[in-house]
Amino acid sequence: MQQKTLHIIYNFVTAFAVTLFFSCQPKSEQKKSVAMALDAPIAEAFDVTLKYTDSGKLKAILRTPKALDYTNKNFDYHEFPEGVVLDVIDNEGKVSVIKAEYAIWYKPTNLVDMRGNVDIFTADSTHLIAEQLYWDQRTNWVFTDLPYQSFLPDGGVNKADGFDANQDFTVLNSRINDGIMLIKE
Repeated sequence: MQQKTLHIIYNFVTAFAVTLFFSCQPKSEQKKSVAMALDAPIAEAFDVTLKYTDSGKLKAILRTPKALDYTNKNFDYHEFPEGVVLDVIDNEGKVSVIKAEYAIWYKPTNLVDMRGNVDIFTADSTHLIAEQLYWDQRTNWVFTDLPYQSFLPDGGVNKADGFDANQDFTVLNSRINDGIMLIKE
């Protein structure tokens, strides 16, 4: 009986030691996995359509193939690493379309940062190309400090080092311009 008890204790100690051996990670590995978990998004979504309303009116529709949710951060945000298509709708229902290869939406400031071949087609057929564009949802304003080109419906072409405009592009303030403007006599 005593030998059977010793055999059971020996098996228990062996199983416990083996479990400890295989379950322990070096502290550096533990730190890496915790850091990765802190940097990871809390959600990942595919083929997303987000609708932005203000006072019950549809103001914008954002479409993206992939969205990452980082609302677990102190300064929370949503990232769109595979690009976005943003339809901005004015008060008359006219739509301007903005496309970008990458975007990030900072929730605390309601600022959307779009980067990489930002391509804009306004409701009045103006075509604007930039490398980066910000959209401030609170003020309904878009802007960039980087160079851009615009192609106007009348055939005019404008190159400049930045602009700011209301979100339906009826007001556009451009800086350091160079281009061709067609003026009726």
